[in-house]
Amino acid sequence: MNRRTSYRLNEAPSDTVALGQHQDLALAAVLLTSSVAAPLAAVGLVWRDGLGPTAQVALGLSVAVWALWPLYHSRFRRWVAYALILTLWLGSFTAIVTQGSVRSVGSTVMLAALVLAGSFLSRAATVATALLSLVALAILNHLEQTGAMPSRLAAVGWAVWILQAACIVTALVSVLFSRFRLLAAFRDQREAYELAVDAEKDMRASQERFLSLFQNNPAATLVLSLDTRRIVNANDAFEQLLGYPGRQMTGQEPPVFWVDPSEHLAFRSALKAHDRVANLRARLRRQDGTEIDALVFANVVRQERERLLMIMALDVSAEERSRQALQRSEERFSKAFNFSPLGMVITRLSDGLFIEANPANERVIGWTPEDLKGRTSQQVGVWLSEVERSDYVQGLRRDGRLQGYETRMRSKRGEVVPVRLWAETIDIAGEPCALTFTLNVAEEKRRQDILINLARGISSKTGEAFFLSLAEHLASATGAGSVVVAELMAPGQAHTLALVNKQQLQANLPLALAQTAYGRLLESDGLVLVHPDDQHLPRSTPPFDPDDVGTLAGMALRDADGSVIGLLAAVWRERQDPGEEVRALLQVFASRCNAEMLRLRRDREILRLQATLEQRVHERTEQLRYLNQELESFSYSVSHDLKSPLRSIDGFIHLLREQLAGRATAEDEDMIGRVQESVARMNGLINDLLALARVSRGQLQRTRVNLSELVHDVVRRERDRDPTRDVEVVIEPDLYADCDPRMAQIVLENLIGNAWKYSRHTAHARVEFDRSDANDGGDPGGFCITDNGAGFDMSRSDRLFKPFSRLHNGTEFEGSGIGLATVRRIIERHGGQISAAGAPGQGARFCFTFGNRQA
Repeated sequence: MNRRTSYRLNEAPSDTVALGQHQDLALAAVLLTSSVAAPLAAVGLVWRDGLGPTAQVALGLSVAVWALWPLYHSRFRRWVAYALILTLWLGSFTAIVTQGSVRSVGSTVMLAALVLAGSFLSRAATVATALLSLVALAILNHLEQTGAMPSRLAAVGWAVWILQAACIVTALVSVLFSRFRLLAAFRDQREAYELAVDAEKDMRASQERFLSLFQNNPAATLVLSLDTRRIVNANDAFEQLLGYPGRQMTGQEPPVFWVDPSEHLAFRSALKAHDRVANLRARLRRQDGTEIDALVFANVVRQERERLLMIMALDVSAEERSRQALQRSEERFSKAFNFSPLGMVITRLSDGLFIEANPANERVIGWTPEDLKGRTSQQVGVWLSEVERSDYVQGLRRDGRLQGYETRMRSKRGEVVPVRLWAETIDIAGEPCALTFTLNVAEEKRRQDILINLARGISSKTGEAFFLSLAEHLASATGAGSVVVAELMAPGQAHTLALVNKQQLQANLPLALAQTAYGRLLESDGLVLVHPDDQHLPRSTPPFDPDDVGTLAGMALRDADGSVIGLLAAVWRERQDPGEEVRALLQVFASRCNAEMLRLRRDREILRLQATLEQRVHERTEQLRYLNQELESFSYSVSHDLKSPLRSIDGFIHLLREQLAGRATAEDEDMIGRVQESVARMNGLINDLLALARVSRGQLQRTRVNLSELVHDVVRRERDRDPTRDVEVVIEPDLYADCDPRMAQIVLENLIGNAWKYSRHTAHARVEFDRSDANDGGDPGGFCITDNGAGFDMSRSDRLFKPFSRLHNGTEFEGSGIGLATVRRIIERHGGQISAAGAPGQGARFCFTFGNRQA
C-alpha cells in the first residue's frame, strides 16, 4: 500500500480531532432523530394496538433514548454511541420476541443498529455487532420454527434467516467499505490541507524574509510594474537616499530622478537589450532638488501575470568626491612632477630601481626619463659608488626624509656633477620607495669657490691694503678691465682708495665727480648699469679714457644714515649687459667695501678722539676737583652754619621749658613740643644730606665682605632699639661681596631699617636676606632683602630712589626720604644695580649688586 491507503481498517473515526468533532455532531443528529422517532412509533402503536407488548417495547426504547441525552452532555460522551446501539439492538431483539417472528419490524431496527455501529464504533465492535445480530436472529428463527416463540405469522424456515444474514453481511461490508473510503478520503484531504498549510507557512516565511531583506537592504530599492507603470514597493533606504516617501508612493507613477537624460537613455537601452543593468554611474536628483552620485543596478523579474522591474541605487557621492579628489591630486602631482624645474625621480629603496622620472633630469644631470625608468641606479651608473648610495639610503631609512643632502652623481656624459638632494620615503603597493628632488649645484659651487678665494684674499687685510686687494679680486672675478674704489671727501669731490686700470694697479688720486657718468651711481640706492655712449648721459668717467669705457656698473657706498660716503665701480671696454652672477658679485663686493669704508672712517674718528682725549680728561679732572671743593664747602656750611642755629634753638627751647615748668598751659606744652620735633626733624635731614654728600666722595676701599655678618649686626641693633617687637628674621649664611665695608654697612642699615619700619603693623612680621635668582629680573649673583610689610604701588616705583620723595604718609611711617637715594648712590659708585618690587599690603623685595672692581 502507498502512504495514503496504509491505515488500518479498525482505526476509529475519533483518531483525529476534526473527525471526532464531526462524529459528535453526527451522533447528536442520530440521537435527536431517535429521540423523535421512538416516541412517535410508540404513540402510533398505542393508537393502533393499545398498550400491548410491542407498544411497551417502543415506550421503553423512547425512555432509554431520552435517557442518553444527559450522558451525551457529560464527560462520558464517548460511551453514548455504544449505549445507543446497545439500546436499539436490545429494543429490536425484544420487539422480535414480543411479536414472535423474526420477520417483524424489530429486525429492521437491528439492521439500523448495525449501520450505526459501522458509523460510530470500531471495526471490531461493528463485526461483533453483526455476528451478535446473526446469532440472535438464528436463535430467534429456530425458536420460531420450533414453536417456542409463539407467532401469529406463517411459519418460517432458514431461508428467512439466510436472507436476513445476507442483508446483515451486505450492510456490514457496505458500512465497512464506506467507512474505509471515508477515512481514506478524510486523511487525503487532511494531508492535502496540512501540505497546503505548510506551503502557505513556507510562502509566508519566504515573503517575510524577502520583505525583511527588501526593507533592510542598504541599497535604495524600487519595484515597478512594467505592465501598469506603477510603483509596487519601495524600501526605507529609497526614502533616505532620494527623499521620496516609499510607502506613500505605492500605486503611483515613479518620479523623474534622472539628472542627465543621456544617462536615463543608457539605462533604458541596457534594460531593453539585456533585461538587466549593472554598475551604471548616474547623477540622481533628490526630492529636495539636491543631486547625488549613485551606482544603479536593475533587473527584470517575470511573474505569472506581470513583469516587475527591480531598481537598486547605491550612494557613491563620497566615493565619487574621493575619486575626483584623487584624480585631481594625481593630475596636480603629474603636472608638478613632469613640469618641475627640479629633477624628480621615484626609486625603489631595496634595489634602486627607477619607477618614474621627469624630463627635468636631462637638464639637471643629463639623463632622460627613458634612460632611467625600468633600470636600477647601479645599471645606469648614476651614483659614483655603491657606498655613496648606501649612505643615502641609510639616512633616508633612519630619518624618513633628507633635506639638502649634498653628494655627487655621474652625468650621462660621464662627468661628476655636484648635486643637492631632497628626499621623502613613500609607500607604493607595500614597497618602500623614495621620492627624490635633485638640484644641480655646480654653478653655485663655482660661485662659492670664487667668494672663498675672494675671502681668503682680503680677509687678512684692512685699511688701504684691503681696498687694493678687493679691487684686484673684483677685476679678476668679473672680467672688468678697470675698477675704482673712491671715498667722497666733499660734494662733487672724491679720492680713490684703490684704482685698477687695464688690469694694473694705479696710484690713488683725487676725482672730480661733477658732470660724470658716476652721477647715476650716487643718485641710486642699488646696483646701477651705465652705458656712457648713450646720448643723454655724460661720457666722462675719470680717470679712465672715455673710449675705453663701454659699460660701467657700480654702487654708491652709504653711511648708516643713508648719506653717500663713496663709490665702487667696474668698467668694461665693450658694451655689454653683465649677467646675474656678475651683478651678485658686484653687490657682495660693494657690501664688503661699504663695511670696510665705514670701519675706516670710525678708525679715523677714534684716532682723532684719542688725539684730543688727554686734553679733555685734564679739563674734566679740573671740573671734578672744582665740584668736590664746592661740595666740601657746602658740607661745611651745612654742618656749621645750619646746625649751629638749630643747636641754639634747641637749647633755648629747653631753657624755656624749664622756666615754665609748672606754669605752662597744655597749649604752651604742645607748641614747645612741636618746635622740638621740628628741630629734631630738621637736624635729621641735615645729617642725611651730609651722609649723602659723604658717600659721593672719597675713595672706595673694596675688600671681601661677609654681608651675612653685617646683616646680623644691623638686626641686633634694630632689636635693641625696639625690644617689644617679635620679628622673624631669616639670614642666608656666608654671603660675600667685593665692596667697601663702610658703604655696605650704610646700604644694609637703610634697607633692613626700612623692612623693619614698614612691617611694623604686620601681625607676623618677617624679614629675609638671601641671594637673588633669575626670577628677580637682575643678576643671579646679587642679594635681596624681603619683608611682608606695607609694600608699595609699582606704578609709583620711579619715585623710590629720588631724594626727599616718599611713597607713604609721614604720620604713618617716619622718615626723610634720603635713605634709598643714599643706597642707590652707593650701589652706583660700586658699578652695581638696585631694583625693587612690591605690592600694597604684600611687602617689598629690594635686590642689589656691587658690580666688580673694573666697574
